[in-house]
Formats: sequence, structure tokens, C-alpha cells
Amino acid sequence: MNSKVLSQPTFQVINNYLKLKIENKKIPCPYFNNKRNKVRAGLRVLIGKGSSEEIIEEIKLIAMREKIDLEKLSEDELKKFLVEHNIGIDCSGLVYYILDAELKALGKSALKNHIIFPHAKNPIRKLLTKLRPAENTNVKVLADNKNSKTIPLVEIEPGDIITMVGSKNIANPDHVLLIHRVKFENDKPKKIYYTHSLQWKTDGQYNHGVRQGTIEITDPEKNILNQNWTEQEKVGKENETLTIATNAKYTEIRRLMDI
Repeated sequence: MNSKVLSQPTFQVINNYLKLKIENKKIPCPYFNNKRNKVRAGLRVLIGKGSSEEIIEEIKLIAMREKIDLEKLSEDELKKFLVEHNIGIDCSGLVYYILDAELKALGKSALKNHIIFPHAKNPIRKLLTKLRPAENTNVKVLADNKNSKTIPLVEIEPGDIITMVGSKNIANPDHVLLIHRVKFENDKPKKIYYTHSLQWKTDGQYNHGVRQGTIEITDPEKNILNQNWTEQEKVGKENETLTIATNAKYTEIRRLMDI
């Protein structure tokens, strides 16, 4: 069985979010849902669109203002501190930085030069998307046919995304996973490894954030939803990521045009 993976620089970006290093601690970057907080035109680090470096810098600034010694906080206390100050990353923000890193590793220009914002109609809105590309990139933008194309499961590669649009009964009905590794057997995908940022209902208030899961391919000719999804040792209905995908109007494997 052989594997295809993203580049080492891209894996470093993923690891920086999985193990956010603040002082002497490493914690998963929390999930942030700006639709719930309804913050407009804020700094990207305050609306779930910050780089890992910006997130670390911002939380240190907040701690200085509040005279909090971050070194004295436990990992659980540190996670709580970030969540209570609305510091984290949303799913499309995370994917933005991962894809941006992979494009650069492939010798291409930054992601902002490849993304089209089809809903930006007036000149001011178009200017804002140029000035704030990460902030304006969401799941629907990534899943738009001007930015990505659907591909069959048998063609899946690292760097592809799984988009879920219009899911039911969750705070944010759109979600995206980033494929970082694929194992192949006889030239067919056997196991998919993905990274994303999400809050499950069972996570409670603080135990959410950047995480990874797998999809074992039992039949590559069937839909991605008909494979074996595992995340946090949960399968079937207990796997809330799979539930979101199953309840979405559209769950698709997509590939950015320039990757």
C-alpha cells in the first residue's frame, strides 16, 4: 500500500493549528463560528480567519492587557481562555491557510491570486475581497464552480476538499474538510486522512477545534458517504462529522482549479 501526502511545509501549517504553541503548552486551536458571534469587519484573527501566528500573538496581547500569566495556565485553562475570548479558526479559514501553503510549496502564487468571489458584484465589495481574501473565503466560495470542480472518489488526492453545503440542524450549515493524505492499494484509494475545524455537540463548550479523521474506502465506486468514517474513535451516527455530511444538501469531493 502506497501513500500520497501534502508537502512538508503544508504539514507544518497543519501541525501549527493542531498543536498551537503558546508559551510552554501545545493545544489544538479551538473552533470559531463567526455566524454565531456576528462580528463584522473585525481583524481576521477575531473572526476565525487568523493564521496560527496571528492567533498566538493576539492571545498573548489579551493576556498582557488582563495581566494573565499564560505560563501558569494548564492546557485545559489555556483552551478555556482562548474560547472565552473568541479566539480560534473556522473550517474555511483553516482550509485557506493549508491550500495557500500547498500552492506555494508547488511553486505557484498565493491562494488569493487563484480565488474568485462570484458574489462580490459591486466595486467596493470586489475591492474588499482583494484586500481581505481570507476573511471573504467561505465554504460556498471554495465549492463554487469558478474555484473548484467535482471529482469522483476514485480520483481523490491530497489537497482535495470535501464540501458540505446546507446541512440541517447545526449552527453553521456549511462545512469543509481538507484531504492531507491518501493511501492507495492497486492504484485505488483505500484510506483517506482529513483535517478540519469543528465543534461537535458532544464536545461541550471547550473541547472543540482543529482535529483529524479517516475515511476507509470499502467500495471506490460508491458515494463518499457510503464509506467508513472514523473520527475521535466514533463511527456511524456517533460520528457527528459524518452526520453533517449525510444531512447536507450537497456533499462533494472537489479540487481547486490550480492544484
